[in-house]
Amino acid sequence: MKVLIVDDERHVREAIRYFIPWDEHGISEIYEATNGQEAIEIIEKQRPAVIFTDMKMPLLDGAELLEWLHKHSPNTKTIVISGYQDFSYVKPAIVYGGTDYLLKPLNSKQLIAAAERAFEMWRKEEQERELLNRQNIQLNVLRPLYWDKALTDLVSGTRSYQELAGSLSEELGLLRGTETCRIAVISLKSANCRLLQRFHGDLQLTSFVLANVCNEVISPRRSGYAFRYWLADTDIVVLFWNTVEEAENWVLHMNESIQQTYGIQLDIGLSAINAFPSQLPNAFRQARQGLSGRNILQNHGRIHLYREELDDVNTKADLSLPAELEKFRISVLSGEMERMYRAVDDWAEYISSATLLTESSIQRWEEEIGIILTRWSKEQWGDERFAEESIHFAPCYDAEGLFSVEAWRDQLKALLLKLSKEGGLTQSTDSKIILEIRSYLDQHYQQDMTLQHIAERFYISRENVSRKFKQVIGENLSDYLTNLRVDKAKVLLQNTNMRLSQISELVGYEDEKYFSRVFKKATGQTPREYRKQ
Repeated sequence: MKVLIVDDERHVREAIRYFIPWDEHGISEIYEATNGQEAIEIIEKQRPAVIFTDMKMPLLDGAELLEWLHKHSPNTKTIVISGYQDFSYVKPAIVYGGTDYLLKPLNSKQLIAAAERAFEMWRKEEQERELLNRQNIQLNVLRPLYWDKALTDLVSGTRSYQELAGSLSEELGLLRGTETCRIAVISLKSANCRLLQRFHGDLQLTSFVLANVCNEVISPRRSGYAFRYWLADTDIVVLFWNTVEEAENWVLHMNESIQQTYGIQLDIGLSAINAFPSQLPNAFRQARQGLSGRNILQNHGRIHLYREELDDVNTKADLSLPAELEKFRISVLSGEMERMYRAVDDWAEYISSATLLTESSIQRWEEEIGIILTRWSKEQWGDERFAEESIHFAPCYDAEGLFSVEAWRDQLKALLLKLSKEGGLTQSTDSKIILEIRSYLDQHYQQDMTLQHIAERFYISRENVSRKFKQVIGENLSDYLTNLRVDKAKVLLQNTNMRLSQISELVGYEDEKYFSRVFKKATGQTPREYRKQ
């Protein structure tokens, strides 16, 4: 076992070396570094099991080193030794998995106890890792990987059945002369990704285990084979070639096995019966359609059969975009965070009131949102790559596999906030919004115009409309609108013989008497007196 001591104070490094009985714990090599940068160079070469580190150091401090270790060497055990007990120094040790936090001056008993805990934890986890490696070898991992790739190519239409016919028959039991097939697609997105969380976010391990569960159900009958799909948007694919009429019962049995083993159920799309091997890609498309075309707002079971009539419905749904997307686009162009948040809230309310929503619709919306935010990024910072690297949508499903509107809304708001902060966008966009409002008033002054109408139209509170308009334009919104209408009325009074009732209506006043009072208050004359003069 190797150990690394990181501290810019020599006497601290010597104290750690002196107090801990290294030989008793089989420590063969002890390395030292004076800062986080030196430590990283040593870690990459020597891979120490345990690291003792100070927090405040030059070049790269302890917090940055802990974060790097969390990403690049997560199995390493860390003991923080610091002269500070402020939470800002303690927090990184908690967040990034430090085993202990000791304060200077060092207490020998505490130091030895912390070191022994770290050594024991590392040995125990190392034994578990070795056991897992042996199990992986026993499971013959390489062969399933081969079939994952080969069958992915087969159902995608990039590899011919003739190339694989012999090995498919010999190893998987797919006999030559098979005429029909069905395909099931299993999504890890549903059930709030709890199966993925159980394996600490390791998608490869999760899908490997899930494929094994499915194969335990169907392998004894040699009626099909489950494999990990190598391309995007699909996690597990099951190819049925024997007793395809019973495929629905098989996938139900698979979900029951997953339920018994891991306490959750997953959504599964199942194709119709197709000719084998000519219609394999079509069967795959149908299974994905059954999955992506399910109503994610309502729970009607976890097995989603492909139905031909869904093709037209889903195609129309994919092509149509809600009006809320245009509202969102306008709000993003304004650059005003409050306005964007209101647009997102309106969109979430629209989804909540809907009775039908498909996964393919959500994917289409997220693609459009990505385009909008990428353009925004390019306009704001001159580089769209920043947005492309930052825009990621995580699945938003609850434990029942239903779409979580709240999670989707919060994720989109968090993305907007991240882009605005990391991209350096300022919140000072009042002038742009107010100029848009003034332009709107100039074009629609003849319509009934209230402060509430303006607030709803531009996704800004009534109080902010009034306050910001005064700050930017220099007069109240109501005064600006009144003066605008009076000026338009003056033009009509001077150049036309229209009746006052007509002029009143054209400049936004339904009541002629009220128009006359407003006009006199603004000019000191009645409309008739002004016209006569």
